[in-house]
Amino acid sequence: MNPEIDPDNLDAFHIPEKFLDQLFEFSGGQDDSSKGFMLCFVDQTGNPNILTRASSQIIEMGMRKALEKYLIQIEEADISIEGGSQGLE
Repeated sequence: MNPEIDPDNLDAFHIPEKFLDQLFEFSGGQDDSSKGFMLCFVDQTGNPNILTRASSQIIEMGMRKALEKYLIQIEEADISIEGGSQGLE
């Protein structure tokens, strides 16, 4: 007998550790010295989460710097779009 699933009463979802292990293994080169990821996602309650795994502190610092540059670029793009549309009104 299959019990019915109540979508309003589900256990909290957690990304399986096996998936995170595989993602880590797929990253970087063949050796384990250059592997890592930063995963940003929204959980089932709408809360943002960030998971990070890196083979070394230097790899993590590099990913953080790349993320910082990315965030600055998209923020500048948003500002230029907003600034450009003001002249059209």
